[in-house]
Amino acid sequence: MNTSNDIEQVDIKRMIEIVLERIVSIVIITIIFGMITFALSEFFITPKYESSITMYVNNRRGGTEESMETKTLSSDIVASQQLVPTYIEMIKSNNVLQEVCEVIKEKGVDEEITVGKLKKMLTVEAVTNTEIIRVSVRTEDSSTSREIANTIASVAPGKIQKFIELSDVRIIDRAKISTVPVSPNVRNNTILGALLGLILSISFILLKELFDVRVKSADDLVARFKYPVLGTIPEISVSYDESANNENVYQ
Repeated sequence: MNTSNDIEQVDIKRMIEIVLERIVSIVIITIIFGMITFALSEFFITPKYESSITMYVNNRRGGTEESMETKTLSSDIVASQQLVPTYIEMIKSNNVLQEVCEVIKEKGVDEEITVGKLKKMLTVEAVTNTEIIRVSVRTEDSSTSREIANTIASVAPGKIQKFIELSDVRIIDRAKISTVPVSPNVRNNTILGALLGLILSISFILLKELFDVRVKSADDLVARFKYPVLGTIPEISVSYDESANNENVYQ
């Protein structure tokens, strides 16, 4: 009644035995893959540095400047949060980024920068459930990342206020130089490489065993054909005395 379950248990047991029999090879392959990914991450992938600015956006209500600064209603907060996606798209717009590129070229930070290149460096996102926008710039040079981020902080608020009346965009934090690269993550890459080597080595060994149709023992015959083995031919070793044969020849 439980024949299929017994067979499945035997197969799983056999698979574990196969893996344990080749555990040394599996460990070696795992270490090799980990070392390869470590070397690639450490010596061949150019590190990138990220600098960020944070901006506060506000939906200004009508009234005096004093009333706007001292009184903030919940409806204003909700309205500001609803405007955040619009502000994000405006920051990423060609109109804003083109002026950012021009300022960057004037400063001599990057003479070859274009809007297309800048968009690839740029990440603009809203801080969850707030009216705060984070703008991050990632390049291969930490100083360049900081200068571009701070240029956006200088250009974007004025450009946005030209398009959205009664809007208020203020810079909370300006960008600073980051001394630690954000990519590549050498530690994570090494771990992932080692795991890949572990999975590939185990998969290769099990697949090789699965597709190996050779009969290696009487147990293989029983497992394949479900009939008992009536007898086996023993292995006979014959020793050959070469010196005795040479004496007979000379006689």
